Amino acid sequence: MEPITATVLISLLFSEAVKESGKALGKGAAETFTKLINTIKEKLKTEGTEGLLTRVQNQPTEANKNQLKDELQTQIDGDSKFSQELKQLVEELKKQAPTVQTMLSNLELSGNLKAGDATQEATPGGSVEQKMVTDIKADSIELGNLNQKA
Repeated sequence: MEPITATVLISLLFSEAVKESGKALGKGAAETFTKLINTIKEKLKTEGTEGLLTRVQNQPTEANKNQLKDELQTQIDGDSKFSQELKQLVEELKKQAPTVQTMLSNLELSGNLKAGDATQEATPGGSVEQKMVTDIKADSIELGNLNQKA
């Protein structure tokens, strides 16, 4: 396992992917994400710096994110048990994250769209979201054999 860094945590906590796919995370991943947040909150509370997290949640500016990132990195570097716990939760989240596949989506063409055969295939198990041929504007659309498998 790679070492955990505050940069990875801040990116994860405030990523657009988490904001947009929060509903699609699935129960297991949502629970793990909550554990991650609570673990960070408890550590910051113990250190008397919980206000940094509250501030960045209310005002997610780069300056506030950087202050939180610096404090998290200090705690990660100084507490191997905390670092290990965060690392395990992030690894668990990676395993639980939904698979999202998108093909032929959000296209606006001034001419014609012609696509041959296409297949989306995801490994069975876990949360899978597949989107194909959505929100397309073209003079004409000609599609071959389209398949989705999960």
